[in-house]
Amino acid sequence: MYVLDLKKEFYEFLAGKRIFLMVHYDIDAICTCKILQSLLKFRNILYTLAVVRNKEEIKSAFNENCEDVKYFVLINCGGTIDIAEELQAQDEIIFFILDSHRPIDLCNIYSTEQVRLLSGPEEDAEVPEFDDIFRDESDSEESENEDGGSDEEGRAAKRRRLGEAEILKRREKRLWEEKKNKLLFEYSQFTYYAKASAIFMFDFAWKLNKDDKDLLWLAIVALTEQLLFGKIENAQYILEMETLRNHCKRLQNKTNDTDVQTSLKILFEKDLQLTLYRHWTVEHSLKYSIFTAVRLKLWTLKGDKKIHQLLAEMGLPLVQSRQHFKSMDLQLRKEFHSSLEKLAEKYNLVDIDFPSFILQYGYRNKFCASDVVFALLAILEASPRDKKPDELFNLALDCLSRKKPDVINNAIERAKIIVRTLFKTVQSALDMKQIITAGPFVYYIIQEGCLDWYMFSHLHILSLLAQFLLKAYVSMSKNRKASTLPLIVSAPKNIEHGTCLLVGIPPVCENSPRNFFGKAFEQAADRMKCDVNCDYLDTSFIELHVKDRTRFFDALAALLN
Repeated sequence: MYVLDLKKEFYEFLAGKRIFLMVHYDIDAICTCKILQSLLKFRNILYTLAVVRNKEEIKSAFNENCEDVKYFVLINCGGTIDIAEELQAQDEIIFFILDSHRPIDLCNIYSTEQVRLLSGPEEDAEVPEFDDIFRDESDSEESENEDGGSDEEGRAAKRRRLGEAEILKRREKRLWEEKKNKLLFEYSQFTYYAKASAIFMFDFAWKLNKDDKDLLWLAIVALTEQLLFGKIENAQYILEMETLRNHCKRLQNKTNDTDVQTSLKILFEKDLQLTLYRHWTVEHSLKYSIFTAVRLKLWTLKGDKKIHQLLAEMGLPLVQSRQHFKSMDLQLRKEFHSSLEKLAEKYNLVDIDFPSFILQYGYRNKFCASDVVFALLAILEASPRDKKPDELFNLALDCLSRKKPDVINNAIERAKIIVRTLFKTVQSALDMKQIITAGPFVYYIIQEGCLDWYMFSHLHILSLLAQFLLKAYVSMSKNRKASTLPLIVSAPKNIEHGTCLLVGIPPVCENSPRNFFGKAFEQAADRMKCDVNCDYLDTSFIELHVKDRTRFFDALAALLN
């Protein structure tokens, strides 16, 4: 059920109780967790925290703690599965769920007590009615009255009437089942993302009058992550960003802190779709950013020359463009944005700028929201292999803290390696013609011996690669249908066990990021009767044995045809 009064039914309800936080291993969940932690401090609410990456880890964390704790708060996990049934929870255990994954499981929506959804009902979500999905099977059967008489005809007539009633009842039940299955399929056929959980939690902090600029920045980072990873449409981003912009103005006017060294400023301005350019050289940022790489086809010799032409027309000498942005001539730095915008139309870079926010504190610390997203991505998915998820989760929390600027600066350096690797992988895939058409979709396989294969065994980096690959493939392909084809990317997951990770993304022509691969993967696996791991909370990812991959692609092609 949906919690309508968050203050009374969630925040005040948990005061004085011990709770268990389960936080999903993603950027939005980390930002949400940090906002929630600040709110829990105000009421001195005790909590234990566990980081979870899949359904198995949710079960494990629950089983270890269900004896001691009765109240579980799940952030960005648990909403898309029948949580009470999945965990076989006792009746007295209560789950509070804030999850941006969609669609929400209907058993969670219609649960009367045990499951409480913190996100309100969505206007555009077409949730089937309760009576269309759930039915009381304990229909009382008519008991036959024992007739003392010996009227055989009467008893035969009664049996006929009962037989006809049974046939009608069975027909009605069959029709109801067909309607139910149709409604369930329509409701769950696409997976997608709703409003970022961190925005929802910040909004709650504001209503409690416990918000500040630090918490606002966390909501901004979560929204930017959704945009960069293609989880939401541009229109949704603009709407949410305008709301956050109003909060930014309100909080800026509220503060009296004018000391440059201690004050925190969040500035709203148009930013460039150039990855980490404030912390890199202009030449590298132009070359390795997905937006410019696709528009200028920078993996080709012709595209490489275009960069130098662009820099020359901008009046940027190579000496300047090859040194750190902060070390560039002050006048060139100031004019960089406007001079690039002037040439945007000529070089097919019309949408190179987008509205965003900049965080500034002290004299030297200036980060745009996308810089922080890439830094967090580098910590979570490009750290040394011996680091445990809990350790990296805490490091990501430190990255969001202003007290430890070294953490974010080191993470940004690692993020540059991710961006370079993505570009080189796409360049290699196109040069070697490794993106293969399989009828209704195209696919690309990262081989086990590939350099940096381990990096692609992580969900968000693999998802970024898939988006980059598909855009690059469409820009180069002579096939007219290229823009209508979805893409599947396979990467090695566990070499010892011989498994690979697959992700499917919708075609470029689709304006909506709603993904149909979750259902398609499930049905293809059923047809094949092969051993697959559908343990991920985002069902567009699936793990299976490498030996089954070709058969799986064949089953998927037959299904989508």
